[in-house]
Amino acid sequence: MYKLVILFQTPLNAQAFQIDWQKFMRLAENMPGLLSETVSEVESAPFDPHGHAPVKIHELYFADRAALENALRSPAGQEAGRWLHDFTGGRFVLLIVRHMQASASDFKRPSPSA
Repeated sequence: MYKLVILFQTPLNAQAFQIDWQKFMRLAENMPGLLSETVSEVESAPFDPHGHAPVKIHELYFADRAALENALRSPAGQEAGRWLHDFTGGRFVLLIVRHMQASASDFKRPSPSA
C-alpha cells in the first residue's frame, strides 16, 4: 500500500485554513483509486530541533504506487494540488510513502521461559 502524506505547517490564518482545508479534502476525495484517508491533529512535538513540526497530518491511501501516481496525474489530483498550493502558500511538506503495518499479534511474542 502507498500513501500520500501532507504535513501542514502552522497556517498564517487558522480560521481561513480550516475552511480552505475542508475544500481541499473534498477535492482530494475525488481522486481515482483513493481507498481511505486519515487526518491527525498534532497536539505537541516533544522533539523538534528546527521548529518546523506540522500542525496537521493528512494521509491519503492507495493500493500501490501506480494508483497513487495515476491519482496525482488525474484532473481531480491536479485540481486538488493547485488548491493545496494556493490555500497554504506552500506551507506544507508532501511525501510519497510505502506503507507497511504490523498488528500486535505480529510482534508480541510470549516471553521465553527461564
